[in-house]
Amino acid sequence: MSPQNPFFFIIVYFIAILSAFFIHRKIKPDIYVTRYETIDGLRGFLALGVFIHHSALWYQFIKTGVWNLVQSNIYNQFGGTSVSFFFMITSFLFVTKLLNSKKGQFNWLIFFKNRIFRLFPMYYTALIVIIIIVMIKSNWQIQSGWYPFLTQIKHWVWFSLVTIPDINNLKDTFLINAGVTWSLPYEWFFYFSLPLLALLMIKKPKLIYLIIGLAFIFIFYYKRGGSVETDYFFISFLGGAIAPFLIKYTNLKANIYTKLKSCLGSLIIIACLILICQFKYSMNIYCIVLSSIIFTIIALGNSLFGVLKKPQMRLLGDISYSTYLLHGIILYITFNFVFSYEKLIHFTDIEYSFLIFSITPIVVLISYITYSYIEKPGMSIGKKLNDIV
Repeated sequence: MSPQNPFFFIIVYFIAILSAFFIHRKIKPDIYVTRYETIDGLRGFLALGVFIHHSALWYQFIKTGVWNLVQSNIYNQFGGTSVSFFFMITSFLFVTKLLNSKKGQFNWLIFFKNRIFRLFPMYYTALIVIIIIVMIKSNWQIQSGWYPFLTQIKHWVWFSLVTIPDINNLKDTFLINAGVTWSLPYEWFFYFSLPLLALLMIKKPKLIYLIIGLAFIFIFYYKRGGSVETDYFFISFLGGAIAPFLIKYTNLKANIYTKLKSCLGSLIIIACLILICQFKYSMNIYCIVLSSIIFTIIALGNSLFGVLKKPQMRLLGDISYSTYLLHGIILYITFNFVFSYEKLIHFTDIEYSFLIFSITPIVVLISYITYSYIEKPGMSIGKKLNDIV
């Protein structure tokens, strides 16, 4: 079985869901009923999709030394389209909060504080692991000189806002986490754009937040420059903002919502997914439009034949940020310390596939542990500080 065979991703999903089932059954974690259960379940699919995408990329890299798109459209879409959906989720949740807030009552200080305590703890935990791996590969010697070394780390500390440099002259340092940090600056771009969006919605944020938002946007474009890919990422955020306006401002008849939540909506989602997989690249207007249709239907309540509301899917959704940040590190450790390129290059398709199958429950378990002991405590601290303020 090739890592680009459709059965490969089906088995990975099955193993991951089964792992989540056993975790839920044995540990009985708290999974709260939220207003957006289907979106919570969607997150789990997306994070695992990125893991599947990078598993296929790693196999190609081991065999050819080339880190680039693979031949399979499906496995390419598991990467870019999954991230596009993540952007839509971000947009949906915070545009919804803005729309539902009363004029001038959106607490921007609490918003940014919550984002910091939500994203920082797990990100910096992953970064510490990356630095440790770099030093192990460098025999604990500073190869680049202290100033370049600290400068390189500084870029990573700031969520790779400008660039993702190699650390300590370790070639292709980004491979340690499969380069997943590239998407985080766009998340921060959206957060700092929210005060401007609020102004368009006549919410009147304080002048200081508008200034901070404009400054961040200027720095972002000044340092990174515009690109076609950047434009498509922003369109993804727009795609996620469709559902909040439909929910709040349209008077769609109840039977239309019912149909979208039923089998018809699920069939439309599947049809759109099939169409998306006809494209090799996710960054085109057709994929973005199709993804926006899928996301809007899910945001309106469709659970894809009930799958997205399953507790194990929602558990995978809860741990999706850890899964996103850590799966690349787990792959790298496996391919560099447990095995070696010299051995892996001789692996057959089926041997490599079974290796990924065996890694899958480890990714789920470690992600659950870091979610429980790093992410959740971080969020709790943020909430306690909000109560103090």
